[in-house]
Amino acid sequence: MNAIVMDDSGDRFLQRVHRAADRVLGNSQTGREIGELCRDHAEAREMILTDRASNSVVVAVVGATGQGKSWLVRQMIRGGPVDAIRSGNSLDEATEKLTWIGPKPPADLDARHERFLACDAGKMRSIGSPYLLVDAPGATDDRRAIAGVAERALSTASVLVMVIRRDQLRSQRVSGLAAASEGTVVIPVVNMADVNDDSLDADVEALVARLRSTAPQSQIAPAVIVSDFEIDARGEDEIGIQLAETLGRRIEEAICESGGGDQRRSTRLSALDARFSAAVASVLQTQLPELTNAVDRLNAEATRLPSEVAGTLLGGTTPLRAAIRSRLRLSLMADTAAIWFPYRTLLSLLNLTHGAWDRVLLSLSGSLPSLIGAVYAGARNVSDQRAADMDLRTGLRQRTAASVADRLGPMARRFRAELNKLRHGTIETEIESSPDAPVASLAGIETLQESSQKSFDTAISQGSATTWFANVAGLAGTLLFWLLMTGPLVALYRGYFDASYSTMRDVLQAEGVAGDLGKFPRPDVSMMLTSLLLSVLPVAIFSMLVLSWVQAKGRVDRIEIRLREEHEQLIQRLQRDGVLRLAWSDPLLADAEFLLSVGRAVDGER
Repeated sequence: MNAIVMDDSGDRFLQRVHRAADRVLGNSQTGREIGELCRDHAEAREMILTDRASNSVVVAVVGATGQGKSWLVRQMIRGGPVDAIRSGNSLDEATEKLTWIGPKPPADLDARHERFLACDAGKMRSIGSPYLLVDAPGATDDRRAIAGVAERALSTASVLVMVIRRDQLRSQRVSGLAAASEGTVVIPVVNMADVNDDSLDADVEALVARLRSTAPQSQIAPAVIVSDFEIDARGEDEIGIQLAETLGRRIEEAICESGGGDQRRSTRLSALDARFSAAVASVLQTQLPELTNAVDRLNAEATRLPSEVAGTLLGGTTPLRAAIRSRLRLSLMADTAAIWFPYRTLLSLLNLTHGAWDRVLLSLSGSLPSLIGAVYAGARNVSDQRAADMDLRTGLRQRTAASVADRLGPMARRFRAELNKLRHGTIETEIESSPDAPVASLAGIETLQESSQKSFDTAISQGSATTWFANVAGLAGTLLFWLLMTGPLVALYRGYFDASYSTMRDVLQAEGVAGDLGKFPRPDVSMMLTSLLLSVLPVAIFSMLVLSWVQAKGRVDRIEIRLREEHEQLIQRLQRDGVLRLAWSDPLLADAEFLLSVGRAVDGER
């Protein structure tokens, strides 16, 4: 057997469903039914993945019993083994087998269900590439053996030629065939039609629309109309030749449009997996309604919980606005160049003592109690910031654990009770768990915190004052300080320079005479301190005005609104990508939740 090697997640999904059904449902009736679905699905996947035709296209002619499939096959191999292809509803062995027709037999021919008729490629109607033709028995035959063999053609073929008699266009059996063939190239052939029938075009268009609606992943080609040769003057031979020519051209066009063999195979596998998921979901919802309802409630709560818990990461309005104002002050200080002294130093002091600026001003005027109060406020702000950072790192995880236990704990216990009822009598031991054992944990917290911090930094960077403004304010504050300090400094340095000049002159004029050091000025410390305080006080007030403008209410409002919008989008994206999710701590509970959730995403998309 020449198997195609593909990285297929569908096989892993199938194995997980089978394993979960064994663990959760055991040997119950529902468990056995799910196991049978898994085995059938595995066999269908293997037939699609197996290249039995040695890279040749497989064209299968399918349809209900008595539609004219075998007659169509004979038209495609004129000059070949047409006599060996039987028609009608007889019960001989040949009608219950897939009939392969082509230059070479398929790999691993199963004589119980298949037969091969050799036909030179030159006698087969050309479709632009090597191919094998498959004549399938009636797919809707009441006999289970014939219907089962016909289903093998649906899994084997790359192109399905669906033969439908004119009077059967509205039959529901057609929709069933289309659903089973989803993911392939389907070419409808309307047989035994009256070209003069006014309603023919409308019925054919309705058929094609119904096929596309039933099998959205299939490539439905325009229908081929075959005139009823019993009423058409051209006769059977001419109509058959025209049919073979038209059908060969239509198959060639459809193959070109559908892409390579791997692409067609991938589409068919995707459709097959979707049908399998829907079948599993249907069995569970039909036979286990109570258990399904329990997991529905658990799933709904588990879906809401991550977003609700993650939404607390930003906190309430008051702490969030305080954090924004703090970061705006830090951003201004970081953008202010160190050369702007003492303006930048005052910014650092005011940022450290925010909430106690009145005591800072009083301390600058010489109040010792205010100085002590300002120092205490600064130490408290540092401690509060450290506590806030710690809560950001560990508080969310603690709130998550508490929310999961409170919200999911009772529902998980009810779910286990329903599961125990199902397993009673089929499994020796029941599901037991400690009431204190964690039900689940929220995965993706670290990623959420990291992404949220990046979003916060970006919002602050874009909403804060510009570097140009920070340095212009720094220049203004520095000029204000040195302008006020100019008087005492100029007077002091002028006296110093005068004394230096006089002393040097006396030393140079009289050798051995020491300079009079008493001429050098001796400024009073209190005078210098008073001058410094009087110069710093206006700069401090100016710094307060700048900080107040930087953290104005309008600016904080805009940043807060943007942060909350981006945070909500971030949570939705992380949930959609499966990063932020509930990770079940109980393996059996996780298997049951997964098993009962199979097929719901497919149903939701449809």
